[in-house]
Amino acid sequence: MAILKRNNGTYQARFLDANRRVVSRVFATRREAEEQEARWKQQKADGLLGAQGGRTLTMNEYFLQWHKDAVDATPEHRQSGWRRVQAQLYRDYVGPEIGQAKLKDISPQMVRRVLIVMAKKGMSEQTQLHVFGFMRKLFGDAIENYQYLIFNPAIRKLKPKVAVKEAKHLNLDQIRRLLTQVADRKYGLAIWLQLYMGLRAGELQALKWEDIDLETGRITIRRVYVRKMDLIRDYPKGRKQHSASLPIEVLEMLREAKAKATSDLVVTSPRGNLLPYRWYLKALRDYCRELDIPVLGTHGLRHSTSELYMSHGASRDDLRQLFAHSSTTVTDRYVHDRGSNLEKVANVIQLFEKRVTTPVTTGEKSGNLSTENQAGVTTKLPRQGFSDGAASEGVS
Repeated sequence: MAILKRNNGTYQARFLDANRRVVSRVFATRREAEEQEARWKQQKADGLLGAQGGRTLTMNEYFLQWHKDAVDATPEHRQSGWRRVQAQLYRDYVGPEIGQAKLKDISPQMVRRVLIVMAKKGMSEQTQLHVFGFMRKLFGDAIENYQYLIFNPAIRKLKPKVAVKEAKHLNLDQIRRLLTQVADRKYGLAIWLQLYMGLRAGELQALKWEDIDLETGRITIRRVYVRKMDLIRDYPKGRKQHSASLPIEVLEMLREAKAKATSDLVVTSPRGNLLPYRWYLKALRDYCRELDIPVLGTHGLRHSTSELYMSHGASRDDLRQLFAHSSTTVTDRYVHDRGSNLEKVANVIQLFEKRVTTPVTTGEKSGNLSTENQAGVTTKLPRQGFSDGAASEGVS
């Protein structure tokens, strides 16, 4: 139909399929939009675009088309890491079970069969969940982008349920010991920032000095480094920039580091380049072993941040704001069992004033029940049902 330039500088390719329905995609450049338009014309001529294509296309044929179009449409997906992951999921799990079937014939039962076969092969629930999400995306694009289908066979009812395990993290004493251990050592600033601010590893790697206001003591998360694609994205996870106050201890360390900085990046390799994740992770684990504390990955530091903040009075809502979570359900994974809190509360709960009597050997014959301790002190409790007016006052 046409190629339209949008207000944000991108180009939208629009085309009528065999059923005169509009197929639309957005590209960064006009050339990419023109190339897609040419592919659509060829696919229409071959009977592969529209409902007719949905009737003739096999799952294998559709995946090849989907994979190529997705890479062409999104420049960052041209990186080999993303291509390799998608191709591997299809090759190992989806293709062998339903690759030869017609796309229009794929049913929820066939999707379920893929997951059952994975379970029989010993694949973890997490891997099954990953493949389910991949299939849902595949079929969702067949509906929205290609109009090949009108129903997504990867129904939500089939979504694997993964048991939630408490993440490994440090307690307050272990956090203090680790911070002391690494303060003047390699990657020490990186560990301090992750523990105090709960940064993801990619956010840490992409953090620049311009993101830190040393005067007001605030940090802003504006970007993230994506290891699989080897690029820095101009927005963090969730596409939402967020900021937080810096605790005074890490703020002082940042001021000292800024005075010695030779790079616009806050944390770097010893040579001043991008922080190398592999060597940073190795150093972190070595420090944990030296201290004989739980050996963590970088995300374990983020979980330890919640322990640090909650031990100083932070609430779930405070953590959600700090971590920039999309929902409280995600934040709940970072709220670990704090052990003795309920026990402490149980020991101080008291609704009724204790009344002490002289030592007795038998309970008084009155309207109240009595209890006797070893010292002979009797505490009178209100009769069950709070029928006594004084006892029930203020109780609802």
